[in-house]
Amino acid sequence: MSAHAMESDSRPQRRGDGRHSYWSPRFWLLPLLVLLLLGGAGTALYIGGLGSPGDHLKHFPLAVVNQDRGATPADGGSPENLGQNITDQMQQGFAQNDEIDLRVLSWDDAQEQLRKGQIHGAVVIPESFSADALGLVSGALTDTEVTRPSITVYSNPLAGPLASSLATSAVDPALEQANTGLGEQLTSAAEEAQTEARAEQQRELGELGLPAEVQQQVAPTVDGTSTDLLRAPISLITTAYETPPEGSALGMGAFFYSVLLMVVGVSGSVAIHFLVDSRLGVAPVEMGPRFSLGPRVQPARWKTYLIKWGIVVLGALPTAGFMMWVASAVGMPIPHGGWFFLTTWLSIVTVSAVTTALITLFGSIGMVLSLIYVVFMGLPAATGVVPLEALPGFFTFIARGEPLYHMTMANRAVLYFDAEGDAGLQSGIIGMLILILIAVAVAMIFAVLYDRKFGRRQAELAGSPGGQP
Repeated sequence: MSAHAMESDSRPQRRGDGRHSYWSPRFWLLPLLVLLLLGGAGTALYIGGLGSPGDHLKHFPLAVVNQDRGATPADGGSPENLGQNITDQMQQGFAQNDEIDLRVLSWDDAQEQLRKGQIHGAVVIPESFSADALGLVSGALTDTEVTRPSITVYSNPLAGPLASSLATSAVDPALEQANTGLGEQLTSAAEEAQTEARAEQQRELGELGLPAEVQQQVAPTVDGTSTDLLRAPISLITTAYETPPEGSALGMGAFFYSVLLMVVGVSGSVAIHFLVDSRLGVAPVEMGPRFSLGPRVQPARWKTYLIKWGIVVLGALPTAGFMMWVASAVGMPIPHGGWFFLTTWLSIVTVSAVTTALITLFGSIGMVLSLIYVVFMGLPAATGVVPLEALPGFFTFIARGEPLYHMTMANRAVLYFDAEGDAGLQSGIIGMLILILIAVAVAMIFAVLYDRKFGRRQAELAGSPGGQP
C-alpha cells in the first residue's frame, strides 16, 4: 500500500449512523482510563513505596564494634568493661523487634562489610573507653586532666545517602540511652568517691586539730562543670566511613546511571518495535506529515521478537561504550571499565528483553505494562533512594524480579565497591541473566501459540469487513 493510500485511509472512519468514530464514548474513555491507570499506579507505587522509610525498617543491617580493653576503678574495685555493657544493651534493645539486624563484629570485619555495602553503619567503641570514663570520676575530685570517652558512628553513604541517615537515626536513641545510663553510673560513683574522700580527709585533719569549718572548706567537691560532664559523659562522633568521590552525586550516581539505562532500554525498545513493524508491513509509522509502511511480510511472531530484541542486543554494544564515554567526559568516575561496560550493556539488553516480551504478549498494552512493571514498580525496589530493608514488604518481595534492582546492584558494585562479586556484582549479573532467560522463553512460547491460534500478524483497516487487510 502506498503512502498516499495510507494518508487517504487515515481519515476518520464513519460509524453506521453516519457519525465519525470520535463521537463514540470509547474513543475518549480508553485514553482517559490509560492516564488514570498510569497516574494512580505510579503514585501508589512510587510515593507509597518511598514515602515513609523509617516506618518500614526490617532487618536493617548495622554493626557494633567493641574494642574497649576495660579498666579498673581508682578505688581498686573489680575491673569493668563499659564498652561491653553498652554492646549488650544495644543487642538487648534491638532484639525486641526485627527492625535492626545488629551484628557484633571485629573492626576488620566491619570495615570489609562497609566496603562492600553489606552494612549501612557501624558503631565503634575505642580501646580506652572504660579508662576514659572512669577517669572522669577521679578527675572530678582532683585537678587531673581527663579525656572524655567517645563513640564513633560510621555511616556508609556509598550504600545510599538515605541509608546513612536511617542508620544514624536508628542508633542515636540507643546511644543516648547508653549515655544517660553511663552518666548515672559515673555520677553515683563520683558521689561515693566524694563521700569517702571527705571522710578520709576529715579524719586526717581532725588528727591535726583543725576546726570543723576549715575541714569543710578544704573537703574535695565535685563542681558544677564536672557534674554536667558526668551526667552526659560520652562524646558521640558521626562521620562517613568513606566519602563519595567527586562526580558520584553523593553516592547516588550508580542509581541515576541505572535509571538512565532503564529509560534507554524501554524507549529504545518501543521505538524499534514501531520501526520494525513498519518495515514488516504490520503497522505504519508516522514521519512528520507522512506515513511509512513497508511491504507485507508476515513473519512469525517469534522471529519478530528475536529481530527486535536482537537489534537492541547489537545496538547496545556501541551505545554502552558511547554512554560511558559521555559519562566520563562530564565528570563521572568510572573504575573497572571492562566490568562497567558489561553491566551497562547487560542492563540495556535486560530491559529490552522484558519490554519487548510484554509488547509481544499484550500488543500495544504491553507498553503501558512496561511503564508499570519496569518503571513504577522498579524505581522504589531498586534500593537507589531507599534501601530494601526500609521498604514496604511488597517491594521486598518483588525486588528480585525487577530489572532495575539488579542493574543498580551491579553498577554500584563496580563504581563504588571495587567490583567485588559479593558486593552485588555477582548477584546483579546473575539476576539480569535470569530475567533475560524468563522474558525470552515466555515471549517465544506465547508467540508460537498466538501464531497457531490467530495466524500471523498483518495490517488491518479499522472498519473494513472481516478485518480486510
